[in-house]
Amino acid sequence: MKKSWFTGTIILLLAWTFVTETGLIAKVFLPSPFAVFKELATLVTREGILIDFFSTLWRTLAGYLIGCVVGVMIGLVMGRYTLVYETMEFPVDFFRSIPATALFPLFIVIWGLGDEVKIFIAAWATSMVVLINTIYGVKSVSAIRLMVAKTKKISPLQTFYRVMLPDALPYIIAGARIGLSLALVVEIVAEMFLGSHSGLGYRIFNATSIFEMEEAYATVVIVGFLGYSLNKSIILLERRWVHWAGR
Repeated sequence: MKKSWFTGTIILLLAWTFVTETGLIAKVFLPSPFAVFKELATLVTREGILIDFFSTLWRTLAGYLIGCVVGVMIGLVMGRYTLVYETMEFPVDFFRSIPATALFPLFIVIWGLGDEVKIFIAAWATSMVVLINTIYGVKSVSAIRLMVAKTKKISPLQTFYRVMLPDALPYIIAGARIGLSLALVVEIVAEMFLGSHSGLGYRIFNATSIFEMEEAYATVVIVGFLGYSLNKSIILLERRWVHWAGR
């Protein structure tokens, strides 16, 4: 295993220590790494942090899975049929250009302030990314392979599973990887500003409101580790499911 990650971590911690100890950023706004990790050690022993962690995790994954299914289904149809693509191109490009956070008021009207709206926000953000990548994946399918399939009189269904899907899958997985990170980001923001009673975003917002910055940054570290773990999980699945990519 490469050790470059360790070097990068040390550089980050040294830079963090430098800006806090030299007063470039006041410790009331950015505590030292020692203070943050000391708070983190205390925080992980509390029952409340587990509730917040799993609340964020399940909302993120629920929205992410819904977004992936919707994005892939619509993307496959748009990528395969030119008429559908030309009809839906403007609406898709229009809505994907709008940040999910800008649509919070509309989502609240539709879904209220419960878990449903937070799941839907993660699903919305994910679906936009996965949809676009799926379209590009389908359109990148080798014309020669499609011609060979047609020459051999392979059925449209078999052509889809044996030719189109294997070629498009690397693009779909790449979109799913980006979508997972985006789902976590918008989920944290939604928990901060949409009246949550649990979640890591809710804890960060409460801590910063009363200037408990050590707790706030300790929670940010937890969010970072969660995002890193989810990303690594997608990479492992990609290596197993799309082992032919790039070959």
